[in-house]
Amino acid sequence: MTAFRHALERVRRDDDGQLLLLVLVYALIAAALVTVVVDVSKAYLHRRSLVAAVDGAALAAANQPDLDAVYSGSGRRVLPLSEDGARDAVEQYVADARLAARFDDFSIVDVSTDGETVTVSFASTVRMPFVNLVVSRSGYHLDATARARSPLTQ
Repeated sequence: MTAFRHALERVRRDDDGQLLLLVLVYALIAAALVTVVVDVSKAYLHRRSLVAAVDGAALAAANQPDLDAVYSGSGRRVLPLSEDGARDAVEQYVADARLAARFDDFSIVDVSTDGETVTVSFASTVRMPFVNLVVSRSGYHLDATARARSPLTQ
């Protein structure tokens, strides 16, 4: 029985420091999870804000009728939209909402209309708090596009 106790005591002495190693490994795993969650959350919230901004700009652009087509009586069932008016409305919306100050590297990619539907595209860069410390990128490029139809019919 004493040989068994001696063997048990030797095993106990050899376990010194194992708990510290386990705690360090769990701390590294927790830090990695926090890093991923924070970076993914920032990218998601940035994209959601960019989509909301492009939606607002598309709605503003959809309220810009092509007055020449309206007064010429083209016979369309939907109020025709003006390309120049849509572009001006988007630029005014961007200025009023100060989107260039809210988003890094913000740009208006496209404003186009087929006469009934306006399409607006924005681009921006999101800078990640932790990933940018490891990777020497200036951020990740995000795009958002929205379409809106004229709310008025003839």
